[in-house]
Amino acid sequence: MIKQGSLERSLGYNLKRTQHRLRRRMDEALKSCGLSTAQNAVLAALMAQPDMTNADLANAAFITPQSMQSVLAGLETAGYVVRRQDDHHKRRQLARLTPSGEELALQGRAAIVQVEEALAKAVAPLSEDEALALLYRFQKALD
Repeated sequence: MIKQGSLERSLGYNLKRTQHRLRRRMDEALKSCGLSTAQNAVLAALMAQPDMTNADLANAAFITPQSMQSVLAGLETAGYVVRRQDDHHKRRQLARLTPSGEELALQGRAAIVQVEEALAKAVAPLSEDEALALLYRFQKALD
């Protein structure tokens, strides 16, 4: 029997447990591509919107700007990302994918399809749109 004040009844605790399990499953799925979850998030973000800053990418990958610097440096060294100085703000660098980075981003997307499908299946009887609306409400409540 679950007690009323227990962690099992905590929305925040259960969201964190879900996030932790999602992260583990994504890490497992991305091993086949040689990517970490943070690297995959960077590639996916740059595929959707080229010329992002370090801070924007850190936000998209849920890591600190300091950690993002290391992730970007690794992707740049491997030839998946190039950075250039922002023409309007000389102190900022903008990142974009190389052709091999685009290819790896697509591989990463394909690697996590099964994880996304498992989540979509789990929301039934809600539709994906209804589940997303609930998650957006949680996010807005915490802003």
